[in-house]
Amino acid sequence: MAASEWLRTFLAIYRTGSVSAGAERRGLSQPAASQQLASLERQLGLPLFTRTPRGVEPTRRGRALHAQVADSLDRLEQVLVGLDGGPLPDADPVLRLGSSAECFSALIVPRLRPDGPALVARFGPDTEVLDLLEHGEVDLAVTSTTPGRRSLVATPLGTKRFVLVGAPVSAPSTPPSSLETLGAWLVGKPWVAYSAELPMTRRFWLSALGRPFGGDLRLVAPDLRAVATAVEHGLGCSLLPDFACADGLARGTMVEFHPVPPQVSSEPWFACTRSADLERIPLRRLVSDLAGPVISG
Repeated sequence: MAASEWLRTFLAIYRTGSVSAGAERRGLSQPAASQQLASLERQLGLPLFTRTPRGVEPTRRGRALHAQVADSLDRLEQVLVGLDGGPLPDADPVLRLGSSAECFSALIVPRLRPDGPALVARFGPDTEVLDLLEHGEVDLAVTSTTPGRRSLVATPLGTKRFVLVGAPVSAPSTPPSSLETLGAWLVGKPWVAYSAELPMTRRFWLSALGRPFGGDLRLVAPDLRAVATAVEHGLGCSLLPDFACADGLARGTMVEFHPVPPQVSSEPWFACTRSADLERIPLRRLVSDLAGPVISG
């Protein structure tokens, strides 16, 4: 059995998380897929997966092998499929994209073209989707941080600014005349946030309001859509990126309490790819679309 077949089966098992699902993706019986995997593991002298009640999990050696072979096999797959079963297919391969769920809904989907490449999305925080990218499990990661890894490159897509918002019933009766007045008014007010660490919020209170965070943290939810909904329902105020509160502000279900001053910097967002993938035309086109304007329906 050619080593390339073992590797193709390994890749299918890795990406489906199951020997049976990997076998189905490859058009093999489960015993045949298991035999190919066992042959590859014997050849390498180390197990590539551990069995769990829900399927298989890659070992450290399995993750390392995936990172070594995934890019090359993805490029060869269309040729190998053609040699297996007839003429080479013309369709572009499915692209795998990683981002946070909120970013995907608010920033990515509105910029996708109906005639663009097929996509499979995976959601997670920046560190997680960058790990997936580095290990070849996604082709593109949209993040708020640059990867800082030699094998990855980042293309700036735009920036997001932050807005201090709350429900209309929670707004101050008289607009604060200064940041000092705003800070005094916010002390003790209920607050909702994405994380208990409050990195952006604490910087805002210290740099703009001149005092440590003094709100009453009432809700922490690691999803900006949930935080925005909580604000709309009057559970507290929050400092949110503009894309997360744009709909609520437009509907009037939340209001901006006070303009956030320049001390709270806007944050860029990036399309991160592996350096070796820069020549992939469908991927370059997708990055270009994401850097462009929203596509109207």
